[in-house]
Amino acid sequence: MIDRRTMFGAMAASVATAPAWGAAAAGGAAGPAGATHPGAAPRGARPDFSFLRTEPLVNAERARAVMARAGLDAFVVTQPANVFYLGNHWPNLDRMGFRHSVFVIFPRDPRRPVALVMQGFLHYYRYADDVDMPDRVVFPYTAPLAAGADAVGNTPDGPAPGAADPGGREPPAAPTRLHRILDESLVTPREQRRRSVSAAAEPPSATPDWALAKALRHLGLEKGTLGIDDPVVEALVARRGLAARCTGGEDALRRTRLVKTPAELRLMRLAARNNVEAATRTVAAVRELGSTGAVRDRYFAEAMRLGNQPVFIVVDGSSSEIADVPIREGQAFSIDCVSSLLHYHGDFARTIFVGEPHPRVRRGTAAVFTAWQEIRGQLRAGMRFADVQRIGREAMRKQGADFTVNFTPHSVGLWHTDHPQPSLTEGRSVEGLVLEKDMVLSVDCPILDTGMGGTVHLEDLMLIADDGAAPIHDVPPNVFVV
Repeated sequence: MIDRRTMFGAMAASVATAPAWGAAAAGGAAGPAGATHPGAAPRGARPDFSFLRTEPLVNAERARAVMARAGLDAFVVTQPANVFYLGNHWPNLDRMGFRHSVFVIFPRDPRRPVALVMQGFLHYYRYADDVDMPDRVVFPYTAPLAAGADAVGNTPDGPAPGAADPGGREPPAAPTRLHRILDESLVTPREQRRRSVSAAAEPPSATPDWALAKALRHLGLEKGTLGIDDPVVEALVARRGLAARCTGGEDALRRTRLVKTPAELRLMRLAARNNVEAATRTVAAVRELGSTGAVRDRYFAEAMRLGNQPVFIVVDGSSSEIADVPIREGQAFSIDCVSSLLHYHGDFARTIFVGEPHPRVRRGTAAVFTAWQEIRGQLRAGMRFADVQRIGREAMRKQGADFTVNFTPHSVGLWHTDHPQPSLTEGRSVEGLVLEKDMVLSVDCPILDTGMGGTVHLEDLMLIADDGAAPIHDVPPNVFVV
């Protein structure tokens, strides 16, 4: 059993007041060791994201190794997160409620280029500003240029139909629409580049399926085995009569994404730093906020103020977006904060004491902190997810701490949970996944019991190395007292 000396010794080493940390964070403190993280911009300055134009997010060597093990000749993706990972471009139309607006073909053969299929105008209007990589070839689509259609494929009765003629031949495509120039002397260098990028693309196709078929043939993949992330890919391949075989590729993509590239780590560090700061700023205002709903609103506002996009926050064990419960003196409650920067996620959790909490909560926070320190000291490449959970649970037992904590590990990146998922049909589970160098890992440490006088959580993001692990953000104390 844990005694009072051990319990309060752990608490003394790990509990601080919110104003002290909040002041340090606002002043740009670099963390306990005083070091700054690579890629971090000065506080208040917008980071320079221009590296994303020329530095791929995808771990190409790993992607090809994963495809080889899975017997895939290429990934063919259309879900936005996968398009962004393989193509450095998040589809505009998907943000607006349209689906399947962009396809990326990533061949296993490194001698073949990466191909993108996208709407011609958005290739000119958006992609040209985003990406400048020589190993990319773009196959745009516009609309069929039917009889009587104008330059963008519209007829007097509306858009021209998208189907091919009965002979199975591709209909002529309308040219890609560009902005009309009113005065050549006023055309900017940016506009000149946009037009140059658009002109360098392949000739437009009439519809997305024709463009996709053209791209697959160009890459010699019309008979290949394709790892896809959406059934629509298989439907379009079949519609155009290709002999390619389509199979599920989402898990292979997630397995690829376990190991982060330098470009991804730059984004992860920025996202995590902003996320932690948004949380600590919110904690400093807990008493004046006065309710769980107000805490949620403030965290969202602080995340956006720092440049992150709020994803969710769990307050006092509730992820409800409409719950609003008063915060009272003597309460202990946890926050679990997730936000993203350019689609890469930060994930951070802590416990807040509003004055003096129930002794059982104090004991729980101390026990979880001790167990997390035990896990953190042993994290390294080669461990299994199951090892992480075992170490945490054994640490709780050694303390005689009768609390339910799963110590759930998960990879973080383009999703809050970004590793291969359990399969109901194949019987796979995540416990056998292995930690790898340059993986960003979270270990969720909430107490899953109730009737203990409050809620408890603890979570940081760790970068895995061959010989250990280090946080990718500044690490506040495990408990805030306000």
